[in-house]
Amino acid sequence: MRTLRIVPSATRVWPVLLALWMALLGAQALSGEAPALGIDPDCPHYFRQPDGQPVVLIGDYTWGTFSDVDYDYAALFDQLKARGLNFARVWLWWGGEQFPPPDDKLHVEPFLRSGPGLANDGRPKYDLTRFNPAFFRRLRGLCAAARQRGLFLQLITMDAWMLKHPHLWKLHAFQRDNNINGVDGDPRNTGTGTDGQEGFCSLGNPKALRFQETYLRKVAEALQDYPNVPIEIANENYYNVQWERQLCEFIRQWERTQPRQHLLMPLDLLNHSSVVQQWDPRAIHAALLAKRVLRQPLIFDTDWTINPKDDEVRQAMWTAVLSGGHFNYMDDSLDFGAKPAPDKRAALHRQISHLAAFVQPLKLWEMQPDDAVVRSGYAFAIATTNRLAAYLPHGGAVTLDLTRLTGALQASWFNPRDGGFSESFGVDGGRPHEFKAPDENDWGLLLE
Repeated sequence: MRTLRIVPSATRVWPVLLALWMALLGAQALSGEAPALGIDPDCPHYFRQPDGQPVVLIGDYTWGTFSDVDYDYAALFDQLKARGLNFARVWLWWGGEQFPPPDDKLHVEPFLRSGPGLANDGRPKYDLTRFNPAFFRRLRGLCAAARQRGLFLQLITMDAWMLKHPHLWKLHAFQRDNNINGVDGDPRNTGTGTDGQEGFCSLGNPKALRFQETYLRKVAEALQDYPNVPIEIANENYYNVQWERQLCEFIRQWERTQPRQHLLMPLDLLNHSSVVQQWDPRAIHAALLAKRVLRQPLIFDTDWTINPKDDEVRQAMWTAVLSGGHFNYMDDSLDFGAKPAPDKRAALHRQISHLAAFVQPLKLWEMQPDDAVVRSGYAFAIATTNRLAAYLPHGGAVTLDLTRLTGALQASWFNPRDGGFSESFGVDGGRPHEFKAPDENDWGLLLE
């Protein structure tokens, strides 16, 4: 086995000149003038970095990176950078200051708790007209730390998962007993915040909506210095999609008068349940190919279940990325709190890094996933006229149509478990060719 060599992607002339010019102006000017992360105009299934270069996002994240007051986000970002990853999903506001046991997490809140009166948790009520400076200092610090390490953050401004649990909704700042502003996120007394007609996630509650807009504008103001963040309105809002889209439009309208416009979810991006929530490679591949007609980046995000089986996670992430998508892993083992614990998923963490290393030099935005390339066997392939990458979830033999790849080719097997390439071997392009994986485990195959 030979050691994997990472070859930097070739750059375009104009972005290089622009980057050099910006470097001369200094880091502060760069942060103030660079465009935000965008969608690549030449291949809208991929992102365009602020320097103009396309990028594939591969990440690892956990729930309390920002919100848990004792979580060391800088330590997490250091690990992600060291592992060759570039992406993390981050919750900003759950809705309540502290979850009850067994979670018992203390959160930094966007609103001050000045009272008068006590909320359901026995602490002073929220004043939704007064923002908490500590929240926004931490937000800017988080974004700056990620930018310094070359990371992109998908920032969730509100959580809608919390709304469906009565014991958690009871603690929410928009629950009628918890604020001094007369805001009631459940005027029809359902016992939760999930009423899509008049509840927290609705257009039928104008007072709640006005305070949500004020909060979102304050967040967007804080993010104007940070081009490395798309904004997700709500996690797991299954109650009123139009509410979420209208809040996206609210931010979009406000940012039109500002130097920077961020990507917004769900308007610009799809992920989580809007892409696919299965571990089966065939289902993941089929879902991603079906949604390519939307001409948007597709993020395979595993935030629906914690899967303890490394093999299933690895097969899912390889399938997603070689099907033209991006990957973000919900990881409950990323413990960087007051007392960091040993890495419980070290093997899987290495394997996510192996995937990132494999795809980094490929320029996937110039390639197309193509089922017609696979004549026989079980594999997924993505190709251009001079390069082909395939993933075989169960090894074995596969026949690939190399008609579009003419001339002499060099082929190598890649082991997703240990990150090593096999010795390369020659293959004649221009016709179908059978490849036999080293064994029945999953394998990557690269032809150039």
